[in-house]
Amino acid sequence: MPDKFAKVLAGREPREVKLREAGSGRHSLWDVKVVLDADGHMYLGRGWEQFARAHDLRLGYILLFSFDGDAVLTVKVFDVSMCRRHYQRDDDASSGSSNDGSGSAETEVDEAPTSQFTGACHFLEKQQQYLNVPLEFHEAHGYAERSKVVLRMSGKSWPVTLKHTNRAGGKTRSSFRYGWHQFLVDNRLTVGDTCFFRALRGGEDHELKVQVRKLDGSFVD
Repeated sequence: MPDKFAKVLAGREPREVKLREAGSGRHSLWDVKVVLDADGHMYLGRGWEQFARAHDLRLGYILLFSFDGDAVLTVKVFDVSMCRRHYQRDDDASSGSSNDGSGSAETEVDEAPTSQFTGACHFLEKQQQYLNVPLEFHEAHGYAERSKVVLRMSGKSWPVTLKHTNRAGGKTRSSFRYGWHQFLVDNRLTVGDTCFFRALRGGEDHELKVQVRKLDGSFVD
């Protein structure tokens, strides 16, 4: 685990945490031992291997952990295509959802499969001007028919145009183009920062909520 996380819990480190995949509720928890070495580094011990196998974690996957303060770590898994992985649960077929009308549709996060992806910030001369959108996300949200998206972070919005490129086999790919570099500059993103994009429901424009994990491990949203 990150050293900064261990320092936050210094003196009150749990001996065990419960892991849950985001969206699974608290009915699917995995007990995992917490191990501290002599230098104060924190590791996930017994139980982690079972969680990793059950979720088919592989080299190159990105895991985003959030700690609720009650010894529960919620995990979001992103594969090498930078799209979020969703896992079938036993109660998926019978479970339903309801909406009591509270909250704003404009800020409701879409938790459906392919609703999220990640993007690393590169500042090489040819890469700082655009960001490729994973094909799975592109197809799920009809990007071939869209001309722009709106990025939202820290209460502000940035319109970004989409550039479409025809690939072999008739496939069309999309990338963030004009407006993307301005988003990077305005938010002072640097090499090594990682952006997490989540589709928002509602509204005429396709809006993406952005959360940034800085190179030092801190988050900005």
